[in-house]
Amino acid sequence: MNHEQRELEDWRAAMVSDLEGSDTRLATRALLALTYDDPDRRAVEVILLRQISPEVDDQVRALAVTCMGHIGRIHQAVSVDVVNCLEGLLNDPILGGRAEDALDDIRSFVRGKLDL
Repeated sequence: MNHEQRELEDWRAAMVSDLEGSDTRLATRALLALTYDDPDRRAVEVILLRQISPEVDDQVRALAVTCMGHIGRIHQAVSVDVVNCLEGLLNDPILGGRAEDALDDIRSFVRGKLDL
């Protein structure tokens, strides 16, 4: 692993640490930083999918759903796991609207490039 990769891994680990902490402000900042600044879309998707867990703070969960749509817009690709997760949330009374918006973003920007 070269220096640049090691720095990215260290930075990502710091962001995940913030997500696992109890400070919602730090967790939401970490989600946004990962979504916008981490070049490894698949790694970010795994992190976002973990944040949908019912044990996670509702604000963090909601932002994770929104970030899934951002991933589609930024990278113009998403995994089938992300789409399946969002579709599974459509009837959720708290996250359903955000899931619908994220799917709309994915439909607009991914255009048949689902990463299987």
